[in-house]
Amino acid sequence: MHASISAAVTAHPRRRPEAVALAASQPGLDFEVVEDPEPDGPRSALRTARLAWRTADPGCTHRLLVQDDMRLAPGFARLVRAAVAAQPDRILCLFTEWGSRTSPAVRLAALAGAGWVPLLDPYVPTTAVVLPTAVAHALAEFPAEPGEPDDVLLLRFARAHGMTPLVSCPNLAEHEQGESLVGNDVLQGPRRAALFGAPPGDWARVLVPPVVPHLLLFDGVVVCQVPDGDGWRAVLADVFLAPSGLTLNDLLDRYAAAVVVCDPTGRMRRVVADSLLLQLWLAAFCYGVAAYAVTGDVAAVDRALRTVRGAAALRTIAPGALRRFVPGHRLAGLPALVAPLLRHAISDGCVHAGQAGDQFWKEYLQ
Repeated sequence: MHASISAAVTAHPRRRPEAVALAASQPGLDFEVVEDPEPDGPRSALRTARLAWRTADPGCTHRLLVQDDMRLAPGFARLVRAAVAAQPDRILCLFTEWGSRTSPAVRLAALAGAGWVPLLDPYVPTTAVVLPTAVAHALAEFPAEPGEPDDVLLLRFARAHGMTPLVSCPNLAEHEQGESLVGNDVLQGPRRAALFGAPPGDWARVLVPPVVPHLLLFDGVVVCQVPDGDGWRAVLADVFLAPSGLTLNDLLDRYAAAVVVCDPTGRMRRVVADSLLLQLWLAAFCYGVAAYAVTGDVAAVDRALRTVRGAAALRTIAPGALRRFVPGHRLAGLPALVAPLLRHAISDGCVHAGQAGDQFWKEYLQ
């Protein structure tokens, strides 16, 4: 289909210069700037979002909203039009932060060549999102619960209407560093994109992985997210791996062996506590299991990790998962520091998945 897009940058008035600059950076989309109608009110992005939803041009098929603290990928206008044309009826998220529940699925899509994954998070990333115009207008009138933010309201709307939002691979927007007006930078640390600026995947293809491993941002432990009805269920990683014949002691032994090979001088463990490095290794091991599941071949995973998309996906695993636990000045060097351990763990997980066959899926996916 031919997609016609009305675009808006949503902003607080004190960020108007940034919003105007962002709008001007994309002359092909004719962005307007929509400002918070009550800038002195309680902190909330919902007021501005509602106004932007309500003012979506009815003569256009879609409404694109980008918040004022985002940076857009080179060729953004062309990419977003192609993405919308391939998925015209969906809610399309062009960003997910590198530690979100959805971020490991985006990294799997990078290996598989897919352009989209389903949203796994309990909110819809509204930092850069495309909505069918009819959806935008309906959202403008959708009642909010007390104190409900725009991203949670959007997910509630989607569920009420049987819609599963999609997240792009690669992300087409990046979150710029700066003070969050709602305090997210203090609560969560830096929120960079899961995979930004890499070559696009197949916009017509949605990858639904059979398992999505995730190192929990606040808990520091790994879970495996498995499809469960219309949603996803989190299972502790060691519990998920048990049907394949691996015990907790087996995993500890594999980690110890990996550290001997990949961190013989202890450089990694001087930056990342041993208990957290174990969880990072376990997340990568499970990522290898999942990567084998979506490619079906150990060699294919190795090749995919060496592509631009695969390498970019690998770089955000550690800082995305550990940014609340590792000092901020260490995050930039973290990907290179732990890369040998991650590659070793992913390879180990791939090989194990190939040997275990369908044992993983018997309990959780059948």
